[in-house]
Amino acid sequence: MIQDIYSLPHPYNVDGAIEVYGDPDNAWYEWRVLGKYGVQAQSKNAQYGIPEIALRDALIAATAESA
Repeated sequence: MIQDIYSLPHPYNVDGAIEVYGDPDNAWYEWRVLGKYGVQAQSKNAQYGIPEIALRDALIAATAESA
């Protein structure tokens, strides 16, 4: 079953969030960066095996997006 693993406020956008979601039973995870108008960035079929690695990449993408 797909579920949210992490949901954090966006560090540079008060209207945004960073989410990691996936299926822990099958050990795959994806990430997305949300903004006021929807998805700003996301992994596409990366299927990370560790949710913390997906979170790391989401934070990197959120930082790069704000620069």
